[in-house]
Amino acid sequence: MTLPATTFEDEGAEGTGPPRGVTGLTVLSARPVGLPDPVTTIADALDTAGLPTQPDTASRETAIEDLLRLLEASRRLQVTLAANAEICEASVRKMMDGTAPADVLVDIDVAGARLDISETLGAFERARHRSRSTFIAAQFESGMNMKEIARNWAISRQLAHRFFREARRDD
Repeated sequence: MTLPATTFEDEGAEGTGPPRGVTGLTVLSARPVGLPDPVTTIADALDTAGLPTQPDTASRETAIEDLLRLLEASRRLQVTLAANAEICEASVRKMMDGTAPADVLVDIDVAGARLDISETLGAFERARHRSRSTFIAAQFESGMNMKEIARNWAISRQLAHRFFREARRDD
């Protein structure tokens, strides 16, 4: 197998020869004559195979929408938790002032607050789960494999695949 040699006598135009100021340089190609250029990126590999190089825009858009829903659910949870913290602070003050435990919660709608927290936490968890599934699907369709995705999320490959299947099923 013979490696072709290229001698640069003059400075090449930008991107076509050796770096400016380098002349009389002989470069041996690391590729045998007649073989195509090596694939250097996933995008090159996809392009070489005739596959689209952009991630599936549908899964990408779904992931963005679900991340926005998660952001909204996070903000609602913050408000609900702040309201709960105020209830707790008021209860502590009343208890420290000597109010009997039976009388502390008289002015507070504890049942409504508990229900509100439960519903808000449930909505947050559903949004978090859905966004994780669709984001994993977008990662996979952009070229990452399940091992990389699992490592990225610090979960098992099996769980990453389950999230991916779940996102595909929901579409």
